[in-house]
Amino acid sequence: MGLGSVEKVSVDIEELPGREVSPKLSKAGAAAVARVTYQVAEKPAVKTITVVGAKGMSKGAVKDEMRLKEKDFFDELTVREDMGKITDKYREKGFIDAKAGYEVSYDTAASLCFLTITVTEGKKARIAEVLFAGVAGFPAKKLRKKLKNRPKKLYSPQELDSDLKSLETFYKNNGYADFKLAGSSVVFNEDRSSATLHISISEGNRQRFGAVYFSGNTVLLSSELETAVDFSRGKYYEQESFETTLRAIQEKYADKGYLKALVEPVKAPNEKTGETDITFHISENSRIYVSHIDVEGNKAAKTHVLRREITQKEGEPFSSSKIRRSQEKLFNLGFIDDVNPVINPTEDPDKVDLVFDVTEGKPGMLTAGAGLSSSDGLVGTLSLSHLNLFGRAHKLSLSTNFGKKVQDYNVDWSMPWIGNSPTSLGVNLFNARRDKPYEDTTAAYTEKRTGGRVTVAPRFSDDKYKLTTSYTYEKVRIYNVDEEYTSELQAGTSVTSSIFVEFARDTRDSTFDPTRGCRTSLGLEYAGGPLRGDVNYYKPTLSHSYNLKLFSIDSYPFVLSVANRLGFIGRFGSTRSVPVYERFFLGGAETVRGYSNNGQIGPENGGKVYDVMNIEFKFPLARERRRTIVQWAFFFDLGNSWDSFDDVSMRFGTGTTNLKAGAGFGIRFTTPAFPIRLDWGYGFNHKSGEQRSDIYFTLGNLF
Repeated sequence: MGLGSVEKVSVDIEELPGREVSPKLSKAGAAAVARVTYQVAEKPAVKTITVVGAKGMSKGAVKDEMRLKEKDFFDELTVREDMGKITDKYREKGFIDAKAGYEVSYDTAASLCFLTITVTEGKKARIAEVLFAGVAGFPAKKLRKKLKNRPKKLYSPQELDSDLKSLETFYKNNGYADFKLAGSSVVFNEDRSSATLHISISEGNRQRFGAVYFSGNTVLLSSELETAVDFSRGKYYEQESFETTLRAIQEKYADKGYLKALVEPVKAPNEKTGETDITFHISENSRIYVSHIDVEGNKAAKTHVLRREITQKEGEPFSSSKIRRSQEKLFNLGFIDDVNPVINPTEDPDKVDLVFDVTEGKPGMLTAGAGLSSSDGLVGTLSLSHLNLFGRAHKLSLSTNFGKKVQDYNVDWSMPWIGNSPTSLGVNLFNARRDKPYEDTTAAYTEKRTGGRVTVAPRFSDDKYKLTTSYTYEKVRIYNVDEEYTSELQAGTSVTSSIFVEFARDTRDSTFDPTRGCRTSLGLEYAGGPLRGDVNYYKPTLSHSYNLKLFSIDSYPFVLSVANRLGFIGRFGSTRSVPVYERFFLGGAETVRGYSNNGQIGPENGGKVYDVMNIEFKFPLARERRRTIVQWAFFFDLGNSWDSFDDVSMRFGTGTTNLKAGAGFGIRFTTPAFPIRLDWGYGFNHKSGEQRSDIYFTLGNLF
C-alpha cells in the first residue's frame, strides 16, 4: 500500500497438505506448509488531465496548482485537495465565487483513467468603496492606504483579517491605546462584480505616555527597570514601544534567574497632566537555578569541547544573557551551524535542566577564488582547512595566494584551549613573495618573507577580554630592485626578531560576521634590541570597531559597521631609519579602497604614522540556518599616512598630507575559515592622471 500505486491488497493463506516441512522449520515448531497469496488491485494511471471552463487562468496554470500530474497513479484524496488549491488560487485573483470540480472516466482493460477538471469562474469582484464608521482621528483616505482591500483593487477575502489587524496596529501605534474593532462586513452588487467594505471602529481617546511607576520589585531597583522603558513621556502612545518595554522588563528578571516573574501593566489617566500614567505591577516569584547542563546533537565534536564554551554553569541562577553568550561562543567555533537551548523542568519547581541542542556543519572545506584587478592582474586564492581536528576544535589550514605581484604560502594551526585554561595556542609558518610599491612605481622591488610565528592568547570574562602575545622570526629578502631606486633601496637579506602584545576588549556577537557589539584593542610590536635581529623598531597600534544592526527583514540583518585604526612606527639603536618594508603604504583592499598603494596616499617612500576609518553597510544575499553565506557591502573609506605627527592634517584634498576618501561596493563570501572579499572602489581625491577606481580581490575580513 505504501507504494502509492495500489488501491487494495488482501492476503490469502492456504495450507498445502502432504507437503513436508523442512527440518529447520520443523524444529522451530512449524507443523504444516502453506501458500501465501497477495491479491493486489492497482490504481489506474492518469492518462490525460483536461481543463474545461478556465479563462481567468491558463489551463497550464490550473494544472500547475495540482499535485496530481499525468502519468501519476490516480488518488481520490489528492485530487480533492487539488480542487481546493485551484479554488483558492482563483479567489486570490478576485473570482470569489469560483468552484472547481472533477470527473473521472476509466479504461479498465488498460488500467488508465482520464481526468476532467471543470472550473466555474464566476465574476471578478473589485472593491468599489471602503466605508468607515466611528472614524474621527484620521482622514478615511489615509486609513484606506493601510488596506490591501482598497478601492479599484480585486477583493481578496484572504487578506481581510490582515487588513483589520493593520488598522488596529496603526491606531495603537499612534496614540489610540483603547482602539477596538466594532465590526466589518462586505456587501456585493447584484452580479457580485463589485464589493463595498464596511468597517466600524471605536477609536477611544488619543493618549500620551505619562509617568512610569513600578511596584512589587525587590530584586531590581526602579532605576534599573527604568532603563528598560522604550518610550518617552509626552509622546503619543505606541503599542510596539509598550510591548518592547514589557519584554525588556521580563528579560531583566530572566537574566537574574526569575523566569516566573509576572509583569502586569495598569494604565491610569492623569487628569492634571492629560497623560496616561503606567504602573508595572511585578510578581517576582522564586528564583530559578540550573540543575544540570548537557549538550546534544554533536557527532564529531567531543562533548567536553562544547561544554567548556558554555558560560552558564550548573548550580548557578539561570541567566538569559549567559545563555545567549553561550550560543555566541559555540557559533564562534566555526563548525557549529545552529544552537538551540532547551529548558526542561525538574521535580524541584525552582530548578531546571538546560540542554544545548547543536547542529554541526561541515568542518572541512576547500575554498578557491579568483579575481581580476587592473593594477594587480589576475589574483587568486586556494585553501584547504579543517576547523575541528580530532573533534577537539583544533584548526588547521593550508593556503596560497597567487598573482602577478604576490605568491604566498601559509600553514596555520591553532587550538582554543590549553588544558582547562581558555588560552589559545597557535603556530604559523609562512613564505610570502610580493612586488612592493615605492614612490610612483607599483613594483619597485620584490620582498620575500620567510619565517614563523608562535601565538599564546589567554581570554578572560567569557572571552570579553583577550591578551594576545606572539613571537615572530622572519627573514626578509629584498631583490629585483628597480634601477631607478638602487641608491635608495638596498638589495639584501635581513633578520627580524619581534614580539607582539595586544590587549583587546571584544563584545561582538560573532567573530566571523558581527551584527552588534564592538572590539577595541591596544597593541605594541617590538623588534630587535635584546631580541637580536638586524632591525630595531617599535610599532604601537590602536583600533576600534563598532557594529550596529539597523533593522532586520525576516532573518536577514542589515548592519552598519564603523572601524578606525591608527598606528606609528619608530626606530632605535643601530637602525638609522625605519626599513621601507615596515613603513605604511596606504591604498588597496586593506585600507582606503579606490586608491593604489604606490604613492597615491601619503609620502611616496611610505609613512611612519597612519590613520584609517572604514564604514560599511552590509546585508545578506543568502543565509543558511543562522549563518550568512553571501552578503552585499557598501563602503566609505578615508585616511592617510604621514612622515611624522607634525604633518598630520584633517583636511581633504589631493596634497600629500591631505586625507583621502573613497567609496564603493562589494560582495562577501563569509566562510568561517577563509572569508573572501571582492570590492570595487572609487577615489574622490586623486591627483590628475591617476586611475580613479579599481577592483580588489582579498582573503580575510577587513576588521
